[in-house]
Amino acid sequence: MTMPRRSDFAHFYVTTLLGDLKKLEAARKRVARRLHLLFITAAAVFLTSLGIDRGLGLSGSLPFTVGVLLVPIVAFFYRLMISGYVHDFKVGIIKKVVGFIDPGLRYTPSGHVPKWRVVASRIFSRHPDRVRGDDLVEGRIGGTNMQFSEVHVEAKHESASSGGGRRRRWSTIFRGLFFVADFNKTFRGKTLVLPDTAEHVLGGLGSFLQSLNVARGELIRMESPEFERYFVVYGDDQIEARYVLSTSLMERIMEFRRKTGRRMYLSFVDSHVYVAIPYRRRLFEPEVFRSILGFEGVERFLEDLELFIGIVEDLNLNTRVWTKQAEEPLSPLARFFLNHPAGESY
Repeated sequence: MTMPRRSDFAHFYVTTLLGDLKKLEAARKRVARRLHLLFITAAAVFLTSLGIDRGLGLSGSLPFTVGVLLVPIVAFFYRLMISGYVHDFKVGIIKKVVGFIDPGLRYTPSGHVPKWRVVASRIFSRHPDRVRGDDLVEGRIGGTNMQFSEVHVEAKHESASSGGGRRRRWSTIFRGLFFVADFNKTFRGKTLVLPDTAEHVLGGLGSFLQSLNVARGELIRMESPEFERYFVVYGDDQIEARYVLSTSLMERIMEFRRKTGRRMYLSFVDSHVYVAIPYRRRLFEPEVFRSILGFEGVERFLEDLELFIGIVEDLNLNTRVWTKQAEEPLSPLARFFLNHPAGESY
């Protein structure tokens, strides 16, 4: 797949997007005015509680209580007040940008990669109890089926409350971009590629701690020192992990990491590849307090979409080993394990 040229997108921006952006800019200004009124009202309530507290000599208890109550209330009304504008922007702009990149792709603003896919990835050490998200993009790039979206993965915690009931709270496991696609090799087990924070920080002790992480599978040493500087690999099978993580694929993963500048989590399970990239910002939401008419703002959405759609090409997922293309030969270390079965002393 060849990504569109910037000159083509600039023409697309002027001829197709700009008219819709002007209408949405008027809606943005209306929403911004309402939000300013909301913030002023909340500030006035808090300052009033502060004055009452000082007048009654309550030592700050009243403004603290009011502040605790105001935060979720303001957050609720903020999301409620921008929801229509955000939805219209995604339908009117993001959907068209996705179609500009590849008309065969489908974009669903309220959709996300399903929970069962997230669980199947085996990337997260805690079991995901709830998966929410939006901005689902799915379709076929070359010969590869893929989908990705923003997801918020959470774990559930329950405890007994003072009244005898059960209290439930949620903690975030992961928030960011989650990508899944067909992989171009057939395999049976799982191989996990995780950021190597332990060894990077703790050196030899980190390597020892990694080897104790039995829940992840067997620690697998790869041949690339550069790759092992940033990633740690676990798997069910030494030979299969090296079959999956060929030298060229490790180089492509490293190049993608350099391009994004972000931590990456990958897994290879049931002939699928999963990629999780943490993000704190909402990837496909428009500005609320700044104009959306500038070309650079829309170009940022294009660049994000191209980056995620481009994972298929970056990881060379369209090269199918069951075609006439020659499969990459096994590395010397992989051949060593193939010729020395598990349990044999060496």
